[in-house]
Amino acid sequence: MEPYPIEMRKRVLADCDAGMKTRAVALKYQVSESWVRRLKQRRRENGEIAARKPGSAPPSKWRPHAEKIAEAVRKHPDATLVELRQILGLDVSIQTLSRALRALRITFKKVLRAKEQDRPDVAAQRLQWEAEMSGLDITKLVFIDETGVTTNMTRCYGRSLRGERLVDKVPHGHWKTTTFVGALRHDGLTAPMVVDGAINGRLFVAYVQQQLVPTLRPGDIVIMDNLASHKVAGVRQAIEAVGAHVVYLPPYSPDFNPIELLFAKLKHLVRSAAPRTVDALWNLLGRLVDAFPPHECRHYLRHCGYTATGA
Repeated sequence: MEPYPIEMRKRVLADCDAGMKTRAVALKYQVSESWVRRLKQRRRENGEIAARKPGSAPPSKWRPHAEKIAEAVRKHPDATLVELRQILGLDVSIQTLSRALRALRITFKKVLRAKEQDRPDVAAQRLQWEAEMSGLDITKLVFIDETGVTTNMTRCYGRSLRGERLVDKVPHGHWKTTTFVGALRHDGLTAPMVVDGAINGRLFVAYVQQQLVPTLRPGDIVIMDNLASHKVAGVRQAIEAVGAHVVYLPPYSPDFNPIELLFAKLKHLVRSAAPRTVDALWNLLGRLVDAFPPHECRHYLRHCGYTATGA
């Protein structure tokens, strides 16, 4: 197919500049709307409107500013593309800036951590824990924690035709919260329990005594977050009575508790199933207890730095 002549391109742009809609211009000249948009974009980005030679790559307007772009991202890692363009002061489109970031291998991500980890006292406790955890036998470790799930959880994203909204329906104002408590070992999830509503110290003691303790073996090390509800009277006594030990993680350190990774998958599975009643939610949680194979649980521990095994 022969490229459109330069005179036609000029007339197309002149009509666009005169206020004609892209669709109307495309119909007038019997071309596609996407071609009209690309033509306008090329003129906007580099002033060119002539047809490119076959096999020639378009010039990259951002290339001379590659280091400037990378430095701006280092200084403002959570800036949007619009904000980044304003920071850079470059006359490029959002699409061009997006392509530049991909070419520079700069990807979209973000991990949050507690700012309190930078406090000297917390940082010292974390360093001490990192030194101690390297020698812990993972076959003895038992990580416990709780997480909340609700009857209005659903997948956050989906697909639909471009230009059309994707709308899902979830309960608003009449949803119910369930607390799921469990223990993660290197080979699986054990001692699961569900609680209607939030958990408190009294319920946590009951969980430890009735669900957790029967699964413990002498020499096990029960590791949990440094929360007040985890330290109520009766917790340590029940665990130590069967020959196990209790260890509390440093404050503001959920990244040292691999069961958080398991909970992330658990919530993903709940969103996928979208249970809308408490009974359906509890039945689902019961089935999901077996959704975490041994190799996956070992990966959770390894990700958080627990790798040692006994002789």
